[in-house]
Amino acid sequence: MKVILICLVAWGLVLSGHAQMRVVYHLYITDTTVNYTGKKVRAIAINGTIPGPALYFTEGDTAEIHIHNEMMMETSVHWHGLIIPNKYDGVSYLTTPPIRPMQTYVATFPIVQNGTYWYHSHTMLQEQIGEYGAFIIHKREPDRKREADSLKEYTVLLSDWTNEKPYEVQRSLHNATDWYAIRKGSVQDYAAAIRDRHLGTKLTNERKRMLAMDVSDV
Repeated sequence: MKVILICLVAWGLVLSGHAQMRVVYHLYITDTTVNYTGKKVRAIAINGTIPGPALYFTEGDTAEIHIHNEMMMETSVHWHGLIIPNKYDGVSYLTTPPIRPMQTYVATFPIVQNGTYWYHSHTMLQEQIGEYGAFIIHKREPDRKREADSLKEYTVLLSDWTNEKPYEVQRSLHNATDWYAIRKGSVQDYAAAIRDRHLGTKLTNERKRMLAMDVSDV
């Protein structure tokens, strides 16, 4: 009976076109300094880079990701958009314990989907200073082979940067000032709202403490 079961499992893997694999990554999270604008500021790197390394899998794999926190503060890694067991979701104090300073956490979960996703810190505002990267899941064969025959694949990850501390940016935005809008020349006044027939929208947004530019814009 054991021999028959083993043969059936092996046959199923052949039919799927992809031998299921355990794909292992090690992510080393460290403090660093960057200079994107002529001024040195604090940042967080993963394996020495910002963004962190792209992680590649194929649907049906098992992910085994070792997260090494080499900072003197806690951190976390959230797998954005992935369907995984809740205990590995990576939201500190909600689904997953925080990763303490100088500790390693291992997240092991099945890959049950395909597509382009990303991972990032869900602790404090660490994502905004560099703790993020791409998470790419390829389709199983033979669909993947057909696509690979005609398409060359690139991963493009877009982000922005500010030399300000993220907490200062958040504080300014939630104080509902026009500071960032003035700097960008995007202040929306009542005359412009009336001219564009959006006075009601402006009044509604002000009741919500939401300015012309969204809180997440900066």
